[in-house]
Amino acid sequence: MEIRLENVSKSYDRPVLKSLNYRFESGKLYVIKGVSGCGKSTLLNIIGGVEKEYEGRVMYEPPKLRSAYIFQRSLLLSTLTVRENLQLICRDADKVNEHAEMLGIRDLLDKQPGTLSGGERQRAAIERALIREPQLLLADEPTASLDDENSRKIAEMIAALKAKDRIVIVATHEDYFDEAADEIWRLDYGVLQEERKHCEDEGAEEAIPRPSFGKPSSEKEEALPPPEEVKISRRSLAFPSLTYVFKRRPGLLKLKNLFLTALFFLIILLGSALQKNVTEEAIRLYRKDRPVDLIELQPSVVASMSEKTKSRLTIYDYYFAEEGEVTAYYLLPKEYSVLGTAGALSYGRFPEKETEVLVNISLAKVLSGDPEHPENCLGQGFSFCGLKLSVSGIVSNEGYRGDFRNDWYYAFGKDNRPLRAEDQHLFLAYSLLQTIGTKKESYGGIVMASAPGIWNDEDLQDRLKYNDSDSLNVYLQYIRQLKAQTEYYVRIAFIVLLALFAIACLYTVSVIRLELFYRRQELGYLQIFGLPRGRIRRLILLEYTVKLLGSLLLAVLVYLLFAAVYALSLGGSFPLPDPVQSGRMIGVLALMHLLTVWLSAAFFLRRSIIQLITT
Repeated sequence: MEIRLENVSKSYDRPVLKSLNYRFESGKLYVIKGVSGCGKSTLLNIIGGVEKEYEGRVMYEPPKLRSAYIFQRSLLLSTLTVRENLQLICRDADKVNEHAEMLGIRDLLDKQPGTLSGGERQRAAIERALIREPQLLLADEPTASLDDENSRKIAEMIAALKAKDRIVIVATHEDYFDEAADEIWRLDYGVLQEERKHCEDEGAEEAIPRPSFGKPSSEKEEALPPPEEVKISRRSLAFPSLTYVFKRRPGLLKLKNLFLTALFFLIILLGSALQKNVTEEAIRLYRKDRPVDLIELQPSVVASMSEKTKSRLTIYDYYFAEEGEVTAYYLLPKEYSVLGTAGALSYGRFPEKETEVLVNISLAKVLSGDPEHPENCLGQGFSFCGLKLSVSGIVSNEGYRGDFRNDWYYAFGKDNRPLRAEDQHLFLAYSLLQTIGTKKESYGGIVMASAPGIWNDEDLQDRLKYNDSDSLNVYLQYIRQLKAQTEYYVRIAFIVLLALFAIACLYTVSVIRLELFYRRQELGYLQIFGLPRGRIRRLILLEYTVKLLGSLLLAVLVYLLFAAVYALSLGGSFPLPDPVQSGRMIGVLALMHLLTVWLSAAFFLRRSIIQLITT
């Protein structure tokens, strides 16, 4: 195994490497010395495949080598423990523990890098390099930031990593590696000059204490070009990527980071709930004081309906009774009566007993004996057609001008003329009126019926309608229009929402680029330490997926709060969105967002490693 440099040159504002020709062989420790800024790091980056822009050629035998780096600083992620730093590179927990035991840092694994000494951090960095089982180990000023004692220990550890199937190259301006080095070269004005070669006898390699690293990597084993991905065993505990996400981005789920996306999700939930529940909620609110189940039927429809349809209805015949100047009309239970609607009564309440009646103001004045205070008749008993009745409420004259909300049985009285407020009327329970009254055909032959739940059964509505323009009652007609309008406007709102979210995604692109720019060195060094670009993209995507799920959770919680307040204040059921519709819309938005993240991250990571760590 060897690495050959052929006429390798590199210049920045001045030449730093000039036509270097050299061969590095396995089983040796090479030390390259030189003052700071002489090009040692550049040479290591070219050998390690990090620097791609140079003249000349670097050839590997075999063509692919696994490489690992040790730098002056440990470059451990400060928010992760040592163990988590290592498992980010190698997911095999047993392997991490084994190498930590061998390097004597088992007790450091669960500590934060900030609590360790410089020497301890460098030992952890050595394990990070070692667990990749590198065939090429590059150490760039590994002792520059340490005191003399730790420098000697780290130098001994790195020197002990020399093996027959490994090339070790150390760039340094210090002398700690001189004793163990097989060859020492000085880089001076871009030229490698030999300073010393170690005696190459057979026992030279064995004279250096070297720990066992288990089964050595075979040269025939497929490796990846430095510093690209190496196949890592996923046996045992896999690295918890979520730990990395939450520890590296502790403010990820802050409200300010979730608000905008959560707002889009909340609008979807509210729009879907509105569209799904508009009929039920409108009917529920109307039902409080309106006879939504009372319908008007054409005689031909009644005559042709099946027994099954009739079983869904309660049909009311047109009865009335007269005594003197007083005419009695039917009174249905409150949930079916137009006289139970808000504003129908001027005084009193709707009857609660069969013998209680409603009277109009003209009759109330007669019964009270005081035209100025007709309400004095409330609770007063009187006789009508042999029945003992009492007054519970007085019908407002407003109902006469509005034909009692289009109830056909109240729209016309005797001789098929409209009811007039100046006539004396009372409204008697339908069951009693049947016993004393006369049945007649209403004006236009209209038949009144109650049909519980018809508002939620459009098929039954269509079967009971005379034609497409026919209306069973004004409330059902309004509800159907409201539903159609709601569906139309919600559809338009969702289209606008998608357009706005697409614009928001364009803004997200700039946000992602800015965030990645500030993290560029971390992303570059992670690649050097063995994380492939694909996994880094997945980690970035995971960050935004977590953020997206946090936004969705926030939207759901706010929606549930709104729904609870609505249900408690208006006494309704808990309105839920359509899971299919809302799920589809949220899925589209999530896909747009994550696709934006993925493309933005992929575009950013197209930069070379050297661009990431040096710009």
